[in-house]
Formats: sequence, structure tokens, C-alpha cells
Amino acid sequence: MLRFVNICLVLGLVALAYVIYQVKYEARALDEDIASLNKEIDSERDSLAVLRAEWSLLNRPERIERLAEKYLKLAPIQPRQLVTLDSVTDRDFVRAREEVASATVPANAAGPGAKPPVKAQASATGAAEGAHAAHDAAAAAPWPQASVTPVQASAQ
Repeated sequence: MLRFVNICLVLGLVALAYVIYQVKYEARALDEDIASLNKEIDSERDSLAVLRAEWSLLNRPERIERLAEKYLKLAPIQPRQLVTLDSVTDRDFVRAREEVASATVPANAAGPGAKPPVKAQASATGAAEGAHAAHDAAAAAPWPQASVTPVQASAQ
């Protein structure tokens, strides 16, 4: 019986030594994985710091202002461009849509020497009254008449 217990203890000791050996090498492999992940984290933090520096460099107000002046050709807002919601009518929107539609149709679409289409025939006095009414409507508009030019995308 004593011999059986000794054999079991020796086999248990060998099994325990094998398990400890396996755990030791698994722990070393995990330590190497942790070290490589920490290196990757450090390199990502460094690249993130570089990207933040580039972002702050590109978002400088002076640079944005210079690019806006160069490419957007913006002008300061004029006080006459500001309107209240109460002063805008549906007629203003219709006029603006017509201006945009007429600006998108090329002037020489019908060919050279073609006359622009006439909406309705009017007498000489009616035409003069219509011109005065159009001038009065343009003067009463809350914003000045704008010329719309289509923007073409540049190939980059």
C-alpha cells in the first residue's frame, strides 16, 4: 500500500511540474504580447500627437482666412442683406428662383443672333409701365439682385 501511495505522489508531482511548466511559458508569452501591445499603444499615441499638431496647424484662423480670400472670394455682409422673416414675402422667393433659372440658361442657347423669347406682347404704354413696375419691385426687394455664376469643379 505504501508503494502505491508513493507512485501516486510521484505521478502527481510530475503532473504538477508539467502544469507549472506550461503556465510559466504561457505567462511569458502573455508578457511578450503585453509588451508588444504597449509598444503599439506608444507609437499610436505618438502618431496621434503628430496628427493633433497638424490639425492645429491647418486650423489656424490666419490660414483659413487666407484660403477663404483666395478661393471663396467672399465679401463682408452688407447691412442691406439682412432681412427679418416678417419682411420676406413669397414673391421674393419666386423672383429669386426666376433669377437663378435665367442665370443657368446660357444667353446664346438658341444660337447667335436669336432674339430672347418674349412672354407676352404688350403695347408701348404697357411696356413702359411694366419697366417701371419691374424697377419698383427691384428697388423694394430686401436684397440686391445678384448674378449667379455656376461653379465648375477643378480636376485635382
